[in-house]
Amino acid sequence: MKPMGPANPVDEELVEEPRPSRSWHSGRGHAMRLLSPCKLLGRYLAALRVGCLAILLAGPMEVMAANELVVYSARKEELIRPAIQAAEKALGLKVTLFTAGAGELARRIELEKASPRGDVFIGTTAGFAELMRDRGLLDGFTSPLLKEIPAEFRSPDNTWVPISARVRVLVYNTNLLKPQEVPGSIFDLTDPKWKGKVVVASMGERTTVGWLAAILAVKGEDFTRRYVADLKANGLKVLKNNTEVRKAVANGEYPVGVTNHYYYLLQLQADPQSPLGIRYPDQAPADMGTPVFSITAALIKGTRNAEAGRSFLEFLLKPEGNRHLVEGEFEIPLIPGLHLPGADKGIKGLGQFKRPALTQAQIAELEPKVERLFGSALTP
Repeated sequence: MKPMGPANPVDEELVEEPRPSRSWHSGRGHAMRLLSPCKLLGRYLAALRVGCLAILLAGPMEVMAANELVVYSARKEELIRPAIQAAEKALGLKVTLFTAGAGELARRIELEKASPRGDVFIGTTAGFAELMRDRGLLDGFTSPLLKEIPAEFRSPDNTWVPISARVRVLVYNTNLLKPQEVPGSIFDLTDPKWKGKVVVASMGERTTVGWLAAILAVKGEDFTRRYVADLKANGLKVLKNNTEVRKAVANGEYPVGVTNHYYYLLQLQADPQSPLGIRYPDQAPADMGTPVFSITAALIKGTRNAEAGRSFLEFLLKPEGNRHLVEGEFEIPLIPGLHLPGADKGIKGLGQFKRPALTQAQIAELEPKVERLFGSALTP
């Protein structure tokens, strides 16, 4: 496996297209803004110049061997490398890896749309994969292995494949709260007793967007608007990302944080003595359950090596490939027969907790609306 050079120097803001059904989000807090016609045209032409210049500098497209593959990954190199190395060994592939933020990769793929240089995209949530599907950037993929994954986590049209999952949980400081004192529901966090004591990551984190989209799907717009307004009025602290959330709770700055399950494990990995506990909220019979989000991979439309790309995705759906993805970031396996990371520390598998009766597509469909409604409210 060999790494790829830095991405093309494109403006951080993606240009608005004439009829977007969704908007890009870079994952670093940079959301797309509507531009005036003049600015729109100027930035569109600038993006074209950057893209054309990059292609010219790169020279003619290389003819790829059947076993060569270019992977664009939004996962950090150290997390995706074990799976890629295993695929190289098992399939005889030679993989070139490029890692960057999901938004940066999406912009790169869009600029290269006429002549793709990547073959496989490993991304973040299904919501972001749906953004790329809407832009015509992803190709279809089918496999009998997908039948092993619950339908709610799969793409309705097989544009992308789910490779692992993450769960929305509460983390709490065990020096500040006893287990019985931890809120049983996320909707308890608006109670005055939690005023100024709760922290969450900004909308720069796709799972924060997905979390609110799940609430919107189950509870409706009026309820969700009131809920977010009540959280803010109750002193909700918004930090840049989930890493800051788990550190702030572990350090005792806030008793409770809303985050993803694996940040609890990452904190314990960094400091096994951290006073951090975990709670799966909304588990009572009448409660909505806590959301689960698919992490996705897909073939890039127009890939030069579709056969190798399909073989690679097939490998990621098999236990021998998938375990590297699950274990690397302590995620929840979606295929049967895999070890559950953190099971000895309170992490639960899919059948062990209540989750909303929602598909990933239903959550993804509401994410653009969530960004419009709450983007300015949940900023650091």
